[in-house]
Amino acid sequence: MTFAYLTILLVTIGCMVLCDWRWKLTFFHDARRAGLISVCMLALFLAWDALGIITGSFYRGASGYMTGIELAPEMPLEEPIFLFFLTYLTLNLTSAARMLLISAPSSRTVRP
Repeated sequence: MTFAYLTILLVTIGCMVLCDWRWKLTFFHDARRAGLISVCMLALFLAWDALGIITGSFYRGASGYMTGIELAPEMPLEEPIFLFFLTYLTLNLTSAARMLLISAPSSRTVRP
C-alpha cells in the first residue's frame, strides 16, 4: 500500500494524457507552450510549498499510502507529481472549455 497514492497520481496523469491526445488540448496542441507553463507553475507551487514548510503552515502527515520518500524535510516525493497533476488538469480543463465555447452555436439572433 505504500505506493498507492503515487500509483493513483500516475494513472490519473496517464488518463489526462489520453484525453489530451484525443482532443489535442495542451501538450498535443502546443507542447512548447504547455511545457513552459507547466514548468513555471510547478516552480511557483514548489516555492509556495517551501514557504509554507518554512513558516510551519505545511507539514507532511503520516500515511501508509505514501512512499515515505522525502525530497526535502516535509516534502514528500508525491508532492511535485501532485502539483504537476493540478497544473495539467487545469490546462486540460481550460483548453477543453475554450474549445467547447468556440464550437458552440451562437445564441444570438439577428433581427431584420
